[in-house]
Amino acid sequence: MVQEGAWHADDRERAIPDTHASPSSPRIVPLREPDVEAAARFYTGVFLRDEPTTRRHAPDPVRFLPYARFYVRSLVSMELSFLARDESTGELIGFVFCIDLLDDPAQEGPTMVEFLSQFGEAVAMIDELEARHLDRESIPRGSSLHIFQIGVDGQYRGRGTAQALIRRALVNARDRGFEQAVADCTNSTSKHAFERCGFAERGFSSYESFDMDGVRFFSGLEGGIFLMVKDLHPEDGVVLTAGL
Repeated sequence: MVQEGAWHADDRERAIPDTHASPSSPRIVPLREPDVEAAARFYTGVFLRDEPTTRRHAPDPVRFLPYARFYVRSLVSMELSFLARDESTGELIGFVFCIDLLDDPAQEGPTMVEFLSQFGEAVAMIDELEARHLDRESIPRGSSLHIFQIGVDGQYRGRGTAQALIRRALVNARDRGFEQAVADCTNSTSKHAFERCGFAERGFSSYESFDMDGVRFFSGLEGGIFLMVKDLHPEDGVVLTAGL
């Protein structure tokens, strides 16, 4: 969650990416510095349009985009995140953003703290779910990958793009010595994608029942957040193709 930089008058029109290319197979590539601007804009469009908890918070895309730049740039040096591009056109069609489970995004500084404060209820709900089902005290740094966010262009959903992104992130994490991967799925569609990649449900928290300081911020919102976990083993053969 994310970003800084100058706000431009045309950011509102440019924040939501054009999605008219005809779908073809995805090419999965590491997130690099030259990708930051395009990835931040794509992320802004997908996250504000499709994320259930974010729709309830309803942030302004123009104000969100600068945070998105900061957030995406902060991920580059970690070398844990990936993008999906259309094989034919090179167009950006998806992302998977990952961090070490023990990393605290707020440690990135006041810009990140300000950004996270806009989604206090969602962050608190995820923290509470993870606290119930994960023993952070027993998890060494560098051993548990947190698949923080994933998004795919609407035209490419159902074509295996999300699974391809997840599997590439898992291979990279395993090769770097991570032993486990964790994801907080905010809807059943993303839960299904992670199940197809070998994740199992560890816990669940419904939007309707979540209470923060006596206020049920997500009341009326169907579903909830699924905590998904997968153990990574060196001998695992993780398929990189998207045909799932």
